[in-house]
Amino acid sequence: MSHIVLEYDKLKGLLKQHTLSDLGSALVDQLQPSHQIDDIQYQQRLCSEVKNHYLTSNGFSLRGIQDITAILENASRLGPVLHIDQLLRIARLAEVAKKVKAQTRKLEVNDHPILTDLTQDLPTFPELLNETDRCLTPEGDVLDSASPTLKSIRRRQANLYESIHNHLSSILKSPNYQKSIQENIITSRNNRFVIPIKQEHKSNLNGIVHGQSASGATVFVEPLEVIEKNNQLLQLTDAEQEEIRRILRALSEIVHENVFGLTVAQQVLADLEFQTAKAKLSQQLNAVEPVLNTEGYLELIEARHPLLEINLQENPTNDTPKEIIPTNIHIGDEFNTIVITGPNTGGKTVVLKTVGLLALMAQSGLHIPAQAGSQLPIFEQIFADIGDEQSIEQNLSTFSSHITKIVAILNAANENTLVMLDEIGAGTDPTEGTALGMAIIDHLSRVGAKTITTTHYSALKAFAHDHEEMTNASMEFDWETLSPTYRLQLGVPGSSNAIKIAKRLGIPTQVLDAANAKIGQQSVAVENLIVGMQESQRQLDRQQQLVEQRIRSAEATKTKYERLISKFEAESQELQQAAEKEAAEILKQARRLVENTIFQIRQKEASKEGVRSAFTAIEQAQEELKRKRSTPQKTEGQLHTAFSVRPGDKVLVKDLDQFGEVLSVSERRKKPIRVQVGTMQLSLSYHDISQPAPEAQQKMASASVLTLQHRKTSSVSSELNLIGQKVDPALETVDKYLDDAYLAGLLEIRLIHGKGTGALGSAIHDFLRAHLLVTHFSFATANQGGSGATQVKLKE
Repeated sequence: MSHIVLEYDKLKGLLKQHTLSDLGSALVDQLQPSHQIDDIQYQQRLCSEVKNHYLTSNGFSLRGIQDITAILENASRLGPVLHIDQLLRIARLAEVAKKVKAQTRKLEVNDHPILTDLTQDLPTFPELLNETDRCLTPEGDVLDSASPTLKSIRRRQANLYESIHNHLSSILKSPNYQKSIQENIITSRNNRFVIPIKQEHKSNLNGIVHGQSASGATVFVEPLEVIEKNNQLLQLTDAEQEEIRRILRALSEIVHENVFGLTVAQQVLADLEFQTAKAKLSQQLNAVEPVLNTEGYLELIEARHPLLEINLQENPTNDTPKEIIPTNIHIGDEFNTIVITGPNTGGKTVVLKTVGLLALMAQSGLHIPAQAGSQLPIFEQIFADIGDEQSIEQNLSTFSSHITKIVAILNAANENTLVMLDEIGAGTDPTEGTALGMAIIDHLSRVGAKTITTTHYSALKAFAHDHEEMTNASMEFDWETLSPTYRLQLGVPGSSNAIKIAKRLGIPTQVLDAANAKIGQQSVAVENLIVGMQESQRQLDRQQQLVEQRIRSAEATKTKYERLISKFEAESQELQQAAEKEAAEILKQARRLVENTIFQIRQKEASKEGVRSAFTAIEQAQEELKRKRSTPQKTEGQLHTAFSVRPGDKVLVKDLDQFGEVLSVSERRKKPIRVQVGTMQLSLSYHDISQPAPEAQQKMASASVLTLQHRKTSSVSSELNLIGQKVDPALETVDKYLDDAYLAGLLEIRLIHGKGTGALGSAIHDFLRAHLLVTHFSFATANQGGSGATQVKLKE
């Protein structure tokens, strides 16, 4: 009964939409929540692995899978000859098994251990597929290549057919029979080729009459000359059918030999189809694998009701909300009972159904629509008494119907039970209903059941407040707009606030004063206090969200700059090593030149010509070295008048292609500027440096970051092509590219991901949605790639 109330069957209907065959649909029909944590964890992890494979590799090639159980039962008995369509259905399943087996060989065992284990024993059927392809066409015809005998029979048939048609054509063309022929065609009667002759001229053509037309004006004559050939053709037709039957019998025997393997393959493929349907539903709901425990602790983070989620996706209207307001709830640690109060249509019942249905989903091996980290225990039973249901057949009122269900719940409840009661104690006298509601939740609390109930009775709020194992909760209400926000607030009791709502809607003051007098000033004060608590809690929640957001932003910024610093230090080390290597090479060349020069001087016994020649070589080498290490520059005076520097400025050291900080400037020195680059201090002239970076930029970034920005500016493109990449590597590439583009000062970029199945584009959009550097993104315009590309705007 709880499954019906919680709409578990409707959820299975959504799951069935993602199946491909009757095999997968049958497994969905059989799906029920499990109570064994090992089985549930296995199904949850398998769903995660299949989902990962689906997102990264587009899943398995299962199209073409079908139920061949009845055919295999027939083939298991030696002797029956299978029909061609049955053989083709078996071959199609064998072909699916072959494709899936090839795909499983590419699986990474570390990433997909359960999926690898499930598919490693998947049998394939090369002989069956080869023989079927050799003998049958996909349309169901038997090929000539099926056997040499069949090929010979069909060749002889073709020759006979041609001979018969040639002879009959000659009769049709003969002037002797033109008056006798009714119609100039060759037709057949009783599987024999004949000519249509006029009734009154049938004696003009010697042969056998095989019937006449409906009007009697035409008779169909088989000329004597082709009777024997027609006989031979019929004999060959019989021989052809017998040979085809022999071929089908041979194929049926191959199937018989592989019945067990085909049965195993069908079971494995059906399970893969079922698991793929679960993975697709998880993707559709943006669901996650829950954390399971045996401690009775339930915590749902940003939980959403799956049926509402799908309805919003498939039937968006102006009357429906733009998004589902998620629920945050926990139970089973400090308290085991939650009493939810608040005005009608505020979302109390949706909370009950969300918790109950997500518990059923988790124990069925399905991912749940919530945030990662959500936890669920394993419940032995899940009870739900929700809705106003009268039983006309049993002559039960609303109250009696509720009590009948609650009796069953009280008899079965224990510490491993989840109970959800909507409007407990309603439908009878409020005083008695309140007392009964207190007794019911007290009993459930004492036996350890996890109970979530809704009510309008104020006394139940006080009762929950007085018991440590219970807590109050409420549905947030916006008193400015007189509308619910559908957010659950734990620890804060709710208020129906009928009088306040009536006041806002225009009930006369004297009527409101009379109503307040009836309920007493103390009750009014309590209601006002609750409203104040709700508003305070709302403000605290907003402040907490803001603080958490700033903490996440600060941590992300810290991580980002730590990564940039590490990258810069690594690049600096590479540059230093390259410079040292270059210097060592220069020294090596210089040493070799001096040694050669000394050797030449000694060889020539220090003649004037030899010495002059050696020094000339050294001077030429010096000039060549200067030429390599210098580029055309402005004169010192020109540069000096172009800009000035002061201590603290960040300047680019041209030879190193790095930014450094100016330590001091002394015009009396030949190289007046002292600059620190990393751990080095250099004396430089004006032509050795560039103009200082803008003051605003210097304040925001260190010299190392300016260096990195300088290098990125000239090397980063405004678009990134990801077509052909899998999801995980593509996201890593996008993450690095966004950092580089931001450092390069790009404000708008384009990511080209293609259309395909949409999995890559969807994953990129989810990634961009949470990225700190991204301010806005959308699909590109039609001339820029449409839904195959995404335009991204970055922070300035």
